[in-house]
Amino acid sequence: MYFILEIEFHSQKHYIADLIRSFGEIYKVALDVVQRKDAIVIVANKEQENLESFLHALEGGLPASLFLGKSSHSFSDKKPEFDIEEKPKLPLNIALCPTCQKEMFDVSSRRYYYPFTSCSACGSQHPLVERYPFVRENTLMKFFAPCQSCQEEMQRNPFRKNHPLVSCIECGIALKMTDKKSERIANDKGAYRRLFEVSAQAIKKGKSVLVKTMHGFRKFYLPTQENVTPKTLLMMTDANKLNTHLMMVPQEFNALLSIERPLLLVATKSEALKNLFGSSVYVKYADDGMSMLLAKELVNCGVEYVGYEICDESESADYKVDFDLPIMPQKDTTLFINQDVKFFVGGERIVFPSYAHNPQDVVTIAHDLAATNVDGRTIIDTMERFSSFKTPQVRILESEPIESSHTNEVRFKQYEASMVSVLAEHGKLGEKAVGVHFDTALYFLYYNGSKVINAVPPVAFEPKNLWSKIASLREGSSRLVENYKEHFPDRYKRLANLDGDEDIFKVTAIVLGIEDESLGGISAEALSFLGKGGLQIDTRINDNRFDNYAFLASIMSYQIAGVETNYLCYSIYESFGDYIGEIVPQLVDKGKTRTVVLSGETFANQALYARIVRTLGVFGPLMNKNFPIGKENAVYGALYL
Repeated sequence: MYFILEIEFHSQKHYIADLIRSFGEIYKVALDVVQRKDAIVIVANKEQENLESFLHALEGGLPASLFLGKSSHSFSDKKPEFDIEEKPKLPLNIALCPTCQKEMFDVSSRRYYYPFTSCSACGSQHPLVERYPFVRENTLMKFFAPCQSCQEEMQRNPFRKNHPLVSCIECGIALKMTDKKSERIANDKGAYRRLFEVSAQAIKKGKSVLVKTMHGFRKFYLPTQENVTPKTLLMMTDANKLNTHLMMVPQEFNALLSIERPLLLVATKSEALKNLFGSSVYVKYADDGMSMLLAKELVNCGVEYVGYEICDESESADYKVDFDLPIMPQKDTTLFINQDVKFFVGGERIVFPSYAHNPQDVVTIAHDLAATNVDGRTIIDTMERFSSFKTPQVRILESEPIESSHTNEVRFKQYEASMVSVLAEHGKLGEKAVGVHFDTALYFLYYNGSKVINAVPPVAFEPKNLWSKIASLREGSSRLVENYKEHFPDRYKRLANLDGDEDIFKVTAIVLGIEDESLGGISAEALSFLGKGGLQIDTRINDNRFDNYAFLASIMSYQIAGVETNYLCYSIYESFGDYIGEIVPQLVDKGKTRTVVLSGETFANQALYARIVRTLGVFGPLMNKNFPIGKENAVYGALYL
């Protein structure tokens, strides 16, 4: 009799399956672990003595994950047969699994307060990798010879068998803390812990600490009215205080604490955070060994959260914590959640590196990411990880400032690759589809089964001479400009001197007087509106095409009338949702298809997404599943152009 456990897992990543196999070895349970498209299947003989102990260990030893879902079990007289495809390991960039966390906080462990702790299924591995294949000689750990205990682990410890990055305090990376007067080196248990204690105490006293984490340099400080800027992110240190300071649905709470540790835009709850950040803030939970150890000591000091900024090594700070390795960090990944729907907005960490099917054996390049063949498989990763490539064709995003010198170089557009990336993920290549790509411009697209056609091109936005363009829109527009100048003279002057590089959303934020002059600033304001139903913003003029200047004029009119900024921002997204909801059905009818594709970071807004569900829900619009909906999906989609 065979016991079969099936666990939902919606990702191509293998770390959960690898952890399950390791637990099987620890408990001496013979089992098959098969990862299918949307599930991990465990098959074991029911009569094994340690099976129950193994299952209990899984319950407490598997981390929370964005990709894990429900589980179910069954029994069978016959052992199920599966096609098993073995793939070489790719380096991870996630938080520590429960086993490694326990080890890092165990005073008897060789890795007590050692921030570079990891196993073959967890930790910040990718920043230490120089090139492929993923073996120690191709990582920065080649400079550190493993001690005898680590060598034995690589042979006997199921969690670290052949793990390229095995190290501990005895044979690993030392830390250095400096200020204007002194230098402190950490290379033993007591020194490691003392360094993080001193860092936490300094932050509590109002000092800033520049820390080299595995995700790059971060400047940590207690957030105050004086030092919080639009660049300030929030790191929660105490999981028990998440619901005290943040207003989250359970899905957001679980995502923050997942082993993937994404960045989330969430509503603030406590008056302290509202006064500092307004109604919403980008937040994460400590996500690598450095930040997790710092967070532990901050909690011991009574500090429940800190502000931090992504910066470089030259950033001014009272203290600096560093180590002598030139890591290559990834961009953090933002996650969007709406009830049971979640998707990656943009970024690299968690998502890349990844495997991809490459039907034409081409190389694609976009946003410093490349998809290329490594030992017979196509890997997508940052360009720096690939020293060279051989290919019949290289495809490069048209905006990339690089020249490949390849005899067959082809340039592609962002919206083309983004739409095709969604179709490829959903197995819809070769079928007709309608697409909407919404980033800094709004594109309505048609895919005829082989090519993406720009069906309703956006009108180009030129911010120079903005006031003359708005004044000439229609009768009475010049009077609108004069009224705006009278009500908001500082903004008027700023808008009169634009240099021409600003996109429509930055200009909109300036018109609205939002401090964070970006799409993110508008989105944050929209999130703070708690009512229902927005105003109708002018989102189109002739030929069903969005007119940037009519859009700005409409917002100005409402502002002069005294409409609250957050209500206007909310209304902007609702109006775009209505506009998209009008155009798409027309294209669907003309294109004779029911497949609708959405791509672009702008869709990661609660008001717009809710409106799209309402206006286009009947079509069940498709979005990226494994890749971000933003610009990073292009390197994958270009494989199929």
